[in-house]
Amino acid sequence: MNRIDTMPIQLEPGVREMMEERGIREEDIRQVLSFAEREGLFHAQKETDHRLACFTPSKVTYWVEYGREKDRYRIYSAYSHRMKILEGFNMPSKKKPEEIGWLCGKCGLALELEAVKMAYLDENFVADLPACPSCQRVLVSEEVAVGKMALAERMLEDK
Repeated sequence: MNRIDTMPIQLEPGVREMMEERGIREEDIRQVLSFAEREGLFHAQKETDHRLACFTPSKVTYWVEYGREKDRYRIYSAYSHRMKILEGFNMPSKKKPEEIGWLCGKCGLALELEAVKMAYLDENFVADLPACPSCQRVLVSEEVAVGKMALAERMLEDK
């Protein structure tokens, strides 16, 4: 077991309740943190120094927004989705470029809006999402995951 796996986690107010509503366990958060910190695969928010990372242990992708402090991880949010991001197939977005405010932790580059391919059940989609222009790692915001993606997942399941 490494230091990441044993470092204390401090949940911001309301996060535990949010996790319970969304079916996210502390073990899921630790898996995300361990993967992100070990591999250096996270996004960094320029203004707040928050990090946002994901991990897909099975059919669910877990996202954690966190801060890394000297002796602990401070958790600001946690969410998930079941849509598969088909990374490496991004195309330039047709929307007007906008400042996103997140950097790729691996490449250090500002994320840009890109047309990202996704899949769920037997359906494929393209959506404009922030992604690294170099390594193409995608950022799925909480708003998108619990809003548009969750709605699309429910609609496809009801077909």
